[in-house]
Amino acid sequence: MRIWIPLTALVLLAGCASSEQIAARDNAQRQLDERECQQLGFSPATEPFANCLLRLKEIRAQEANTDAMRRANTPDPWGPWGPWGYRPYRY
Repeated sequence: MRIWIPLTALVLLAGCASSEQIAARDNAQRQLDERECQQLGFSPATEPFANCLLRLKEIRAQEANTDAMRRANTPDPWGPWGPWGYRPYRY
């Protein structure tokens, strides 16, 4: 039992990201978006370039929303007899 509590805490903390890691991930995504807009022919520091960056961000947000909706609408493989013993309401 002594090993399970620290092991559980370690697993839970492993999923956390620091603000520096989040900033680095956002910066890397921004650089990829800028490179993609430049490859599409947009010049940096112009309004069409900014619109391209915004559109890429909107596309990513829509994809994340679609994935979340798909996960919410996927049937539970356990059915009502799963480990939790209940079914949450679906809207």
